[in-house]
Amino acid sequence: MSDSKPLAVNDIQPKMKFEGKVTRVELAGARIDIGAELDAFLHISQIKAERPVTRVADVLKEGDPITVWVKQVKPQQNLIALTMIEPPPLDWADVHKRMKLTGKVVRVEEFGAFVNIGAPKDGLVPVGQMAKTRIQKPSDVVKEGDEVTVWVMMANRKENRIGLTMVEPPAVDWSEIMRGQTVTGKVTRLERFGAFINFGAEREGMIHVSEISAGYIEHPSDILKVGEEVEAKVLDVDARKKQIRLSIKAIERDVQADEAPAAPLLTPMEIAFQQAHGHGRRAGKHMKPIKPDRSREEQEDIFRRTIEQHIPKA
Repeated sequence: MSDSKPLAVNDIQPKMKFEGKVTRVELAGARIDIGAELDAFLHISQIKAERPVTRVADVLKEGDPITVWVKQVKPQQNLIALTMIEPPPLDWADVHKRMKLTGKVVRVEEFGAFVNIGAPKDGLVPVGQMAKTRIQKPSDVVKEGDEVTVWVMMANRKENRIGLTMVEPPAVDWSEIMRGQTVTGKVTRLERFGAFINFGAEREGMIHVSEISAGYIEHPSDILKVGEEVEAKVLDVDARKKQIRLSIKAIERDVQADEAPAAPLLTPMEIAFQQAHGHGRRAGKHMKPIKPDRSREEQEDIFRRTIEQHIPKA
């Protein structure tokens, strides 16, 4: 290797690629100089050859140049494990649900197609996930070698399975739709019984005609038009039945509640008056209504005289 300063074991990371040289051949594998402070180890199971390797010496000899990747590093044990098999760009931890990827079809079966997405395992696109419309067999859609765009439906490392789809998933998953949630979408269809709203879910939400406005309307088109953007509240969601009920009227009720005037704060004299009677919790029954046209000074005077009448003098 080069005459530069050797790499420290702590500086070496998995998936790093090296052009090395075989320094020693052993029964279990070979020692490789990759320019580190110690030789790395290539196990016999990680040797890439045209046929299965049963003896390392049949494939490698001292001084051979070799391309390897780091498989594992254990600094505490001074171990650098190598492989001649190029690692996938993605690890299991990198593969997430609804992730968009480009892959290559490597095998086509009657039940679906396997796609190499650069993960530890090829993903399977079931026949039902190849198009929005019904298809007879996978070979009608793809063939080996085709480059396809897919989305991850599931990734299970324990079961060593990755499920894919060629149908773009909705922006909003069923698990993300909650009762009481406010959504924004566009009116896609108007019927006599209500309006349909697309807010990015798998199914459009339906607003019943009675939930469009507080007043009576004969037809949704009296208030809404196709293409209009509206805000609505989720009244109910049923993922099993694929149904979403929405309401515009509920949004209007919330706005009106927010705009309702707050109860007036009591003045110190009003608080003292309630305490003098000892009926703070039932003050509404004892307090005379104050005429709105009286000034604040007049109100204070009334409460002052009332308190003097009810508080015993020393």
